Amino acid sequence: MKDRKSRVLLNQPIMRRMVLAMVPCVIASIYFFGWRSLFIVLISCLAGFATEYVFARRRGEPVSEAVFVSGIIYALIMPPTVPWHVLIFGIVFAILFGKMIFGGFGYNIFNPAMVGRAFVYVCFPVALTATWAPAAPGGWGGFGIWTTALSPDVITGATPMALVKAGQAASPPLLDLLIGRISGTMGVTSALAIIIGGIYVFMTKTANRWIIGTVILTYVLLNGLLVLLHVKGAPGVLPALLGGGFLFGAFFMATDPVSAPRTKPARIAYSIIIAAGTVIIRNFSVFNGGLMFSVLIANMFAPILDHTFRSRTGGRKNEPEAGAGT
Repeated sequence: MKDRKSRVLLNQPIMRRMVLAMVPCVIASIYFFGWRSLFIVLISCLAGFATEYVFARRRGEPVSEAVFVSGIIYALIMPPTVPWHVLIFGIVFAILFGKMIFGGFGYNIFNPAMVGRAFVYVCFPVALTATWAPAAPGGWGGFGIWTTALSPDVITGATPMALVKAGQAASPPLLDLLIGRISGTMGVTSALAIIIGGIYVFMTKTANRWIIGTVILTYVLLNGLLVLLHVKGAPGVLPALLGGGFLFGAFFMATDPVSAPRTKPARIAYSIIIAAGTVIIRNFSVFNGGLMFSVLIANMFAPILDHTFRSRTGGRKNEPEAGAGT
C-alpha cells in the first residue's frame, strides 16, 4: 500500500506540469469557441475526480493528479457542441474502465482519455462527428460569448480536414491551421497553442523526448511519401502536421508515462506504430480519428515491446523507468 501511495505522490509534479502545459490549449478553446469550452473542461475534470475518488477512498489511497490530466485531454478532444451527458459518460467510462479496473494509477494498460474518447466515438457517433461549431470571429473571439455552437454558421457534416481527405476541398490555409481559426475539436485546432505547451513539456522533460521526436519525424516522412506517390486525399506534409490535432497527440497523448513502454528501443518502436497507424487510418479508412485508435493499438503492444527488447539484452533495462522525459 505504501508503494502505491509513493508512486502516486512521486508522479504528482509531472502531472502538474502536464496540466500547466495544456493551459494554452484551454485558453485557445475559449477564444475560438466561447466560455462553454472552459465548463466542458471543468465538468470533465470534476466527473473524473469523483469517479476516481470513489475507488481510491475504498483502498485508502490519494486521488492522483493524473485524473486531471486525463480529464483535460479528454475534454479538449471533444467537439465544442458535445452534449453534457455524452461528456460525462465518456470521462466516467475512461476513469472506471480505462484506469481503476486495472488497479488505479500506474497499472492501467491503455491511455484513459483515449479509452473514454473511443467509447463515446462508437456509442454517440452523431454527437461526436455530425455537427461542428465555427470559430468565433473578431479580435476578442469567443471571450465575449457563451458558445459558437448557437451560431447560424454551425456546420452539419465533416470538418475541413475530413473534406480534404474525401477530396471535396483543398487544405485550409496554413495560417488558419497554425492559429486555429477552423472548425474541429475544441482544444486542438490551434497548432500554435499546442506547440507552446509542447515546447514546455519537451524542455522540462515532462514528456519523453524520444516518443515525441519519433512520432513527429515518422509522421512527416510517411506523409511526404504519400505526396510523392500522389495518393488521393493526402493533405500534404504541413497540413497533416498542423491539422487534425496531430501535434496534440504527439505531445500529450502518445507520451502517457504509464501506458507507454519503459525502454528506449521499445519507445521508438511504439512511436513508429502510432505514426504509421495514424497515417494509414486517416488516409485509407472511413475513420478520421486515426490518432486515437493508433495510440490505443500501440498501448496494447507496449508491454510486449518492453519484454522483447529486454529479452534481447539479457533482461537488462536499457532505459531507466523513473522520469517521464528520460
